[in-house]
Amino acid sequence: MANSLLTGISGLRGHQKMLEVVGNNLANLNTTAFKSSRALFSDLMYEVQRGSSSSSTGLLGSVNAVQIGTGSRLSQVDLNFAQGNLEATGNDLDMAIDGGGFFVATSAERVYFTRAGAFSLDESGYLSDPSTGYLVQRFGTVGEANGDLPSFQQAGDNRIYVPKGTNIPGQITSQLDVKGNLSSMSTGPVSQELTTSIPLTTSGNPASLGTFLNELDTNTVDYVTNDRLMISGRKPDGSLPDLTDMDVDGTTTVGDLIARLNAAFGGATVSLDSFGNIVATDNNTGPSFLNITFSDGPTNTGRSDWEDVAMIETDKGKDADTVYQAVEVFDESGAAHSIGLTFTKQADGSWNMLADVSPIDGIMLDAEVQGVSFSANGSFAQVTGTGVGDINITVQFDGQPSPQNIELYFGDPGEFDGLTQLGVASSLELSPDGYPPGELAEVQVDTDGTLFGLATNGLSIPLAQLAIASFRNVDGLVSVGANYYESSLASGNPEFGTSLTGNRGSVRSGQLEGSNVDLALEFTRLIIAQRGFSANARTITVTDEVLQELTTIIR
Repeated sequence: MANSLLTGISGLRGHQKMLEVVGNNLANLNTTAFKSSRALFSDLMYEVQRGSSSSSTGLLGSVNAVQIGTGSRLSQVDLNFAQGNLEATGNDLDMAIDGGGFFVATSAERVYFTRAGAFSLDESGYLSDPSTGYLVQRFGTVGEANGDLPSFQQAGDNRIYVPKGTNIPGQITSQLDVKGNLSSMSTGPVSQELTTSIPLTTSGNPASLGTFLNELDTNTVDYVTNDRLMISGRKPDGSLPDLTDMDVDGTTTVGDLIARLNAAFGGATVSLDSFGNIVATDNNTGPSFLNITFSDGPTNTGRSDWEDVAMIETDKGKDADTVYQAVEVFDESGAAHSIGLTFTKQADGSWNMLADVSPIDGIMLDAEVQGVSFSANGSFAQVTGTGVGDINITVQFDGQPSPQNIELYFGDPGEFDGLTQLGVASSLELSPDGYPPGELAEVQVDTDGTLFGLATNGLSIPLAQLAIASFRNVDGLVSVGANYYESSLASGNPEFGTSLTGNRGSVRSGQLEGSNVDLALEFTRLIIAQRGFSANARTITVTDEVLQELTTIIR
């Protein structure tokens, strides 16, 4: 009889523990990153009333053992590490892990693991858990000195230092990346050119400098002594010609006419080409007023159809196409200065670049880059300039002790990663490597767990990367309270790394993971535990009644 009492008591104890597990789950319904548990039972040892025996062939069958159980026990409390819902908080230092892994925190020499990422900065600027004071740990070398951006982490110290309000010194500009496109449809400088509408011919053949005007096919009446040609128009600068007429007679040649036009229109060159055309070209490129007309004098005896060979514009004078873009660069003190870059298309298809700076800021000591060339497919080819025209520019900013050299990077030869010359509109994107002074104002966290400090100068500085631990058996972790776990022999040693590597999830900034307690399931388990407890209590009650009956038999 005593066995049935003990069996019932074991059932009461087990279901009491189940009630405690369910009650703990319900109590932590709103606990950050809480992982629910479940109670699992196993039976106890058995009392053997009769052993089993094998059969005797043809005589007797086997006999099964008779066993009576002695109750149940709580075999394990199993943790459920299913992902909880992510809840937005708007706090950049609130973090959640979407997927596997644990944040790592330390207290003295002990290491703890948690999914609850409600962190903040302590009075010394270290990232910590304000509810426990545990210090959040980093992994890798992000944020340590690398000779480039400012660094705030010390090698060998895995704490995360976030110095909000710290001044960030400026950095001098030493390289300027030039990206974009210089349109292949751009043209270089063009000189104004005039050409007779039809060539001068004699008997259908092109005239030469020695051809007499009276021999031209356009001549209708031969010129005689005292005949004149009237010359008019504009020189390239817009002024009137130096000479307005010339004497002609039967000995006047086309060469004489060309010489007279050259004398009258200074700043231009007049010549006769191999086809018999009179060609007048402005000696300079760019917009021009060059215009030439000539006709017979009103009292002339001789006549020619000069209106048929009027000089027309074949090339309009224009300046070279240019592309301009200004960029802000920084001197050694971090002060900002504006430098303008003007790319000018050359007649040979290459480009020259000229840099300029305001006289208020300083002077350019080397302002040119010559021979920026491109391949036929539009990819960057090379810079042919040397010396003053090489790929560097030099500027002396006011207030600075020494000149500042800036190297321009147009991309890799044969590639399209920098400056190109394609058949689309021109546009430039200039990216200097320096920056002005500022102050570390905000902190943001990327999905890979990298903390970035955002400075008032627009600089984004990698501060550190969160350490994320993973385990081969997360169910073997030991809960130590305050949302923390410790490793155990069952869990195995932690494997440290960063988020988005291995089986580690991503870090979500501005969010916290909620409890994964299923309220409906816990209520169901609560009813089951209550019924189980009642049933085992009934076993004890019935056993008590049977014992009562036995005590009354002898009366």
